[in-house]
Amino acid sequence: MRERNDDPPARVRVLVAHDRNRELLTEWLGDTYEVVTGIDEGVAGEDGGDGPFADTDFCLVDPEGFAAHRERLRTWKDEADPVFAPVVLVTEEPLSEGLDPESWESIDGLYVVDDVVQIPVEKAVLFRRLENLLSRRSLSTDLARSYERAEERFASLFHATPDPALVLSEGHVIYVNDAFCEEFAVDRDDIHWRHIAELDALPPSTRDGIESQIERVLAAEAGAAEATGDDGASPEDLREAAVDDGTDDTVSTGSDTDLDDAPTDQAPDDRTETVVVERPDGEERYVETNVKPMILDDRRNVAVVMRDVTDRRRRKRELERKNERLEEFASLVSHDLRNPIQVLDGRLSHLEAVDTGGEPFAGDESLADQVEPMRRSVDRMSDLVEDMLTLARQGTAVDETEVVDLAAVVEEAWTTTDVPEATLAVDTDRSLAADPSRLRQLFENCFRNAVDHGPDDVTVRIGDLPDRTGFFLEDDGPGIPESERDAVFALGHTTSDDGTGLGLGIVSEIVDAHGWSISATESADGGARFEIVTE
Repeated sequence: MRERNDDPPARVRVLVAHDRNRELLTEWLGDTYEVVTGIDEGVAGEDGGDGPFADTDFCLVDPEGFAAHRERLRTWKDEADPVFAPVVLVTEEPLSEGLDPESWESIDGLYVVDDVVQIPVEKAVLFRRLENLLSRRSLSTDLARSYERAEERFASLFHATPDPALVLSEGHVIYVNDAFCEEFAVDRDDIHWRHIAELDALPPSTRDGIESQIERVLAAEAGAAEATGDDGASPEDLREAAVDDGTDDTVSTGSDTDLDDAPTDQAPDDRTETVVVERPDGEERYVETNVKPMILDDRRNVAVVMRDVTDRRRRKRELERKNERLEEFASLVSHDLRNPIQVLDGRLSHLEAVDTGGEPFAGDESLADQVEPMRRSVDRMSDLVEDMLTLARQGTAVDETEVVDLAAVVEEAWTTTDVPEATLAVDTDRSLAADPSRLRQLFENCFRNAVDHGPDDVTVRIGDLPDRTGFFLEDDGPGIPESERDAVFALGHTTSDDGTGLGLGIVSEIVDAHGWSISATESADGGARFEIVTE
């Protein structure tokens, strides 16, 4: 067929029984197209296909020729699908007088005849009709090639997926990747088009579980389509499988435990579940099955990806156990340190009120001189204990985040600042993904730093960074010397005798836990300015 100027001419097959009409059409078409007459039984085409119409771009038939070759034409069009294979009927009779359109209809409900030209006809009119059909054929060829390339890309990605994966159509295996064949020691041809219930490589309850999971996912998809008036979901790519730190083990090929007794992690939409599978040696493995609807070959299918998540779950449980032990330690430290501090605090309060009827102690200066440093030490010890507990309990990672209103968190954190003369100015409407409690702790520590190092009437400002995604916090206090700005976030660093050295260290830990970055600089008023980039 003719797609570009340097392509060979389209090949027209003329199946016209009327001798004069066949000669005239052959003469007309010969200057523009490659014209052949009759059929080529057993001839192989350039595309590897064979048959009577090998390498034919379109056919011209008259009623007698159509009657003689109708089944061949149907076969040709069916084998060419999805490429458009046009058939043009030339006839001297009007449609209403001698032709029955129903006799042109194929098994699939498509017309074998795509256009009817009543003769006599002008040559220019005939060529225009034929060129329109060839344009449709050219477009369908391009689309078919694009579809083939897309299928090749899908197959390449599918087989490169390191996790065992299947594509099922109504429960039957239509695609299986290399990882599945290798892991379960099966031959691709042996399981092609077999129902998942017949896959002996998978333990029975795993097969049953996947089937149930597929039913739930498809039911949910159908319900969503019905609710929105949609008649189907769009095609979705097979999700890319990632390897957890390169340490994923292989999926079990042994028998499995009873799923009714096995712990199951189930996503809200039922797309992902985790089941326990027992290996032949008795080792239990956790396998995550992900089911995702997709459209392939114009059919509604599902992709099933299986991933061994045993190591990930073990690491999670180990971390949970460590956190539990850390919490126990923190509680013990809290009890053992707070009790003596509370005793000291109570005794100091009693000394401060001696002979004053409850008023602050102002009598014996020598006693006051001794009480004041003890009070500072007790307060510092209390702050130190609280900071250490905060640091211990928060850990180093943020497991879950939610979208929070930055201004609302700032306002809430400011309520812990017990300095009436201090002022807060907030100029942001930003929302961001964060752990609300830890973000609030970040601001509380920054506010305490500003109040502890600044004047009683210190002003603290919060706003958006002008050139990056993030926010700043600044004050009009004495600021941070340039030589110390890199060290202020180190745990234990302090420039005050009363400071714990943990406040800004905790701020830095919270920033790192979110995957952000923080830097210290100078505000326009000469105070401290902290810039936090969240992108």
